[in-house]
Parts: sequence; structure tokens; C-alpha cells
Amino acid sequence: MAKRKLLVLSRYGEKGASSRLRFFQYITALQAAGFEVTVSPFFDDDYLEALYVTGRRSGADIVLAYFKRMLMLLKARDYSAVWVEKETLPFLPGIFEAWLSFMKVPYIIDYDDAIFHNYDQHRSLWVRTLLGTKLDVLLGAARCVTVGNSYLEQYAIQHGAKIVECFPTVVDIKRYPVLPPVASSELRIGWIGTPSTSKYLEIIRPVLESLSKKINIKLVTIGAPDLGHYQCPLEQHPWSADTEGLLLSSVHVGVMPLFDDMWERGKCGYKLIQYMACGRPVIASPIGVNVDIVNPDVGFWQKQKMIGMLLLKS
Repeated sequence: MAKRKLLVLSRYGEKGASSRLRFFQYITALQAAGFEVTVSPFFDDDYLEALYVTGRRSGADIVLAYFKRMLMLLKARDYSAVWVEKETLPFLPGIFEAWLSFMKVPYIIDYDDAIFHNYDQHRSLWVRTLLGTKLDVLLGAARCVTVGNSYLEQYAIQHGAKIVECFPTVVDIKRYPVLPPVASSELRIGWIGTPSTSKYLEIIRPVLESLSKKINIKLVTIGAPDLGHYQCPLEQHPWSADTEGLLLSSVHVGVMPLFDDMWERGKCGYKLIQYMACGRPVIASPIGVNVDIVNPDVGFWQKQKMIGMLLLKS
């Protein structure tokens, strides 16, 4: 029997959390099940590293990314199926998303973010008008749409998806050791993310700075940019797949503050899952799937500046 060939059109390489957790960690299992897997990220790890370091996007790299993706789409018929992360060609009209259907290639799409709000909530009227429903054609022709929470599930159903499966983002618990709490006089408050998501730490910055004057705390970050302007004790680490689990096991509590906005309602609570995999309690904004992940009996809800009170009570 001919080997089944699967083309994975991920958004990023393995250093992109969404691609790593929703795609790459399943490739070994797919290969063991008899699939020949080809992975073609839209943006590679070099692009992502440069973006995190400089905060700027390279125009040349973006043009190259579109060129490479278009070449892969032309080869789609060579595969038994295609597995798409989010969309095939970002910020191009929906007619381009119809290519896989036109080629009669069966495909599955996965969403772990509300990327449709990049279009239907864009500040530009032209973007909202031209691209606001660009995903509809992709959703309508998909064999299956997989999503990370009910917010994304409802959008997919309302916009034409015929079969929608909701499953959470998960982690390999072998990579997250459950260790006894670090013996320390300080309360170690952990946060993990990327430079682009570190903006959420600003929500709790005033509370952390005020709290540090009352009790001995330290904000431990993994993957955040330099926060030297924070007026509270800091311990900052670069992100690495090899060290994230051990570093998270060194904190006493993990935090996930969020704004209450449409984009945030599409998030899949990855930070919370990581903290919990290490056996750590969490404090989270009650936004989106966080409400489903956190059990109030063992975790804490954070409503903006109430985090300080909750920490003191804990």
C-alpha cells in the first residue's frame, strides 16, 4: 500500500508556540501511524528570532515567505491531505484560500487564536471590507476544522465549517517536572511568553510594584524582553524548550493576566496549562477559555488590580 503523504502548512517553525504545540509535537505519532510528513512553515525560526530581538519584520523575508508558500500550494496535489495552521496566505483575499478546494485536495485547518479578528476588527475599513470574511471559503471547504476553545468553535460553525472538533492545547508532561516548591523567603511569581505577549504584564505591573514594598516577591519571566524599568525584583530568562519546564518548577505561582477583548477571548490558555503541568497554582484573568481551565477551588481569578489582594490571601 502506498504511504499516505501529509503536507503540514504551519505558520511558524518549532520556535513558534502555536505551531510547536498544535502541530510539531504530533509529527512523530503521525509518522508512526504510517504518514510521510512534510512540514513547510510560512515563517521559519530565523524570522521569528529576528522579530523577537528587533521587534521589526523584514520585508524581504515576508516576500520570500509568500513565494515559498505559493510554491508549496502548487505542489499540494502530490499529497494525500494538507494540514493548515490558521490560513494559507495571510492578508490575501479569500479567493487565494480557495486554491486547495479548487485543486480538490482534502485539508484540515487548525485555530488556536482568533486570527479572524486581524481582519474583521482591523482599524482599516479597506481591510475589514476586503478581508473581513476571507476565511469563510477556507472553512467551508475543509474536511474538518480543529479549534482550541468554544469561542473559536462558534466562529468556525457560524462561518461555514461542516465538521468542527474542539480539543485543548496540551503539553508533554514529561517535559514539565513536578518538584517541591523552592525553599525561599521570597514569593516567586512566574510568567512565560514572548516579547509580543509581554504587554499583558503591564496590567499587573502597578500591583507588583506596590506589593513588592509590602512582602518579599520576585517576578520570574521566561521569554519576556528586558523589564528593567519595573520597580520590583526581577529574574529574567530567555525561552528555551530545554529549560522552560525546570524554570517553571522554580516558581511558586504562575500568572496569566489578559485584557478583556475579542482577541484575548480566542486564546487557549497555554500558560496556565504549563504552570499546572508543573503542579503550580495559577492566577488568571477570567477571560475566554481561562474560565474553563481554572478551578476556582485550586486557582485564583484575577480581575485587573485585584491580583495583589489574591496573592496576599494565598
